Amino acid sequence: MSQFRKNESTSIKGMPSASQRSKSKTRFENVTPKTNSGYHVGKMMEDFDIIQRNFHFKPDEIFPRIKISLLVSLICESVYLESTESPQTKSEELEEAAAAVTTKSTLSSYRTYPENEDEDKKESYQRPYILLDVRDVDEYNKNHIITADNYPKSLLSRANYETSSLLKYVGKNHPEHIIVIYDEDEILAPQVATTLMERGYENVFMLSGGLKVAKHCFPHSLVVAPGITMSIETSQILTAQLQQMSFRYRK
Repeated sequence: MSQFRKNESTSIKGMPSASQRSKSKTRFENVTPKTNSGYHVGKMMEDFDIIQRNFHFKPDEIFPRIKISLLVSLICESVYLESTESPQTKSEELEEAAAAVTTKSTLSSYRTYPENEDEDKKESYQRPYILLDVRDVDEYNKNHIITADNYPKSLLSRANYETSSLLKYVGKNHPEHIIVIYDEDEILAPQVATTLMERGYENVFMLSGGLKVAKHCFPHSLVVAPGITMSIETSQILTAQLQQMSFRYRK
């Protein structure tokens, strides 16, 4: 038995022992391959780790969260619904956008859709969401999620904290609409979402992971500079990324 234990760590027929193999493995652990082998389990675990590090769940949260994948679906679908009201929009573009965006049932748990889309409702169409970037205006002007409005956290300390755009999405007036709050890394957003919930807003959601996860998951066309607006072409780009990464966000 003692002889067996003595030879337990030695190599067999010239093969390196397990301890030797592990040492040689750590030697090249920081070397990245030059050839792109596509998306595999290693990259999936790396992405999962990055995303999880930016999720800061707390047991006392009183607000619901929304995933970046669902928010992008909502943005893409909204631009299609909005574009159907524009007479300049070509029918071919609408057909492509309709095939690209997610179906209404994807978001049925968050809002309802009008069955009768007459001309009066089209004229009064309003996005089913408002996206609020609660960082400082300087940070917002560097980059932000497309379609987002700037609503600095400091506004909550003012008497007139309810802006005209925010009042349009008060849950009592439009229960089918939602207010989405986000920041860079879930530091400011939970405070803003909590305060709005305590002040009577019942349709407030916070974006999980904030801007960091948004940029990581959707590196093209989602996080933009000031002045860039949403279009059908942008919607198609985002939808293509969403379809490629949809398996990462299955419920």
